[in-house]
Amino acid sequence: MFNIIAIPLGWIMKGCYYVFKNYGVALLVFTFITRLLVFPMNIKQQKSTARMSMLKPKLEQLEKKYGKNKQKLQEEQMALYSEAGVNPMASCLPMLVMMIILFAMIPVIYGPLTYVSNLDKDDVKASNQMIKQVHIVSAEVKDNKTTLAELIEGYEADGKDPYEELEKLFEDEDKYPKSAKSFDKEGGMDNIMEVIKLHNDIDTFITNDKYFAQNLIEGRPELMTFVFAQDKSAGDYSDVLEVISKDVKTFSEDFNYSMFGIYLGTTPSWKDNKISCLVPVLSFLLQLLVTIVSQHYQKKNNPDMAKMTGSTTAMLYFMPVFSLWITFKYPIGLGMYWCFSSLFSLFQTIVLNKIYTPEHVAELVQQDIAKQKASGKQTLMQKMAEAQLVAAGKDPAEIRKQAGGDDYEEPKKKSKNEIKQEQRQKINEARKRAAEEMDEDEKELTDEQREKLRRAREKMAKKYN
Repeated sequence: MFNIIAIPLGWIMKGCYYVFKNYGVALLVFTFITRLLVFPMNIKQQKSTARMSMLKPKLEQLEKKYGKNKQKLQEEQMALYSEAGVNPMASCLPMLVMMIILFAMIPVIYGPLTYVSNLDKDDVKASNQMIKQVHIVSAEVKDNKTTLAELIEGYEADGKDPYEELEKLFEDEDKYPKSAKSFDKEGGMDNIMEVIKLHNDIDTFITNDKYFAQNLIEGRPELMTFVFAQDKSAGDYSDVLEVISKDVKTFSEDFNYSMFGIYLGTTPSWKDNKISCLVPVLSFLLQLLVTIVSQHYQKKNNPDMAKMTGSTTAMLYFMPVFSLWITFKYPIGLGMYWCFSSLFSLFQTIVLNKIYTPEHVAELVQQDIAKQKASGKQTLMQKMAEAQLVAAGKDPAEIRKQAGGDDYEEPKKKSKNEIKQEQRQKINEARKRAAEEMDEDEKELTDEQREKLRRAREKMAKKYN
């Protein structure tokens, strides 16, 4: 499911990169665009919350009246939701959509070869497989308290072909179970042996925390491609990529996977790169600020928020702590995204609460309710509520009447023809008002101007009639 959403998001990311030629800047613009896309959902969420707040007094009355009879309480609540056209779960939908988009973004952020380049997908897949398998082999060699160089030296001392012996060793399910399983399932032994022939010390390089994020290299090997291509601090290993495809090597070397001079594949570390640790700290502070500002507006707009329990308050601060943990654990590309996302979220929260005040949202809700009643169409929630009442042997119309009070009138469902007639009547009334206003203005016109105006009116009349 996430991949379906990731593909169009990848198109956006590709467009951003080819405009700015810098993945960090592209990530900033990409975050802004995706936040802009979900902005209407945030407005809808506020309106849904406002609708529920408007029903709160009636819901409390029902709770007092039918608190002991859970079935009756549920029926009355559903009737109230049906009468008001309110879906109590509507405010959760935008949040769910945003979470789905967030998870769909992860492969886009960590998959520039897949989503930004025009490389052959089979080449990218083969490159990812090769890097993953080199790490699996290297990790098992390390677990056995040896190195590839020592193994090769030992085989040569015995007069054996070291690469044939290594191939047999990596296929041994007892001594190297992970390697054997990987090669049995995916193949690729020839590629790995070619890499080892190029660099007998590849195992010490790829298992070094300074260059590779060990928790990501098997899950997100694509991100590690740029270490081979761009990080020359431990030596030049870029020819490893030529084992698969020179196109992958060329793209990886030319790709600007950095921002402010910081390589985005770097994992924050107090030991090796203290500057990189600023990203998780900044991510934590921005997320904390978003939480504090959001909480401020929630308490201001809803005094009941002041009655939050300690556990509820603790949940609010879970996200800042989580952002601190995850941005220390993964390369700073994710941390950069988290910082940008929090920054835009902060701006969005302030704008939403400045423009869409509780009074303005209440006014918009009333307009929506009026439009809904005028159309006579039922919402999905109303249909679900009626179906549940009918299944319980109840008359939905009668229960709505009881919930709505003495002044309640059952909305009449209008036909398409009636709706068109109403729209036509509104247009004619608007034309009439405009004509009256124009007649008043005509008194100040010359004869020539009046003649031009008359011809323009005739032309419009022919076009729209």
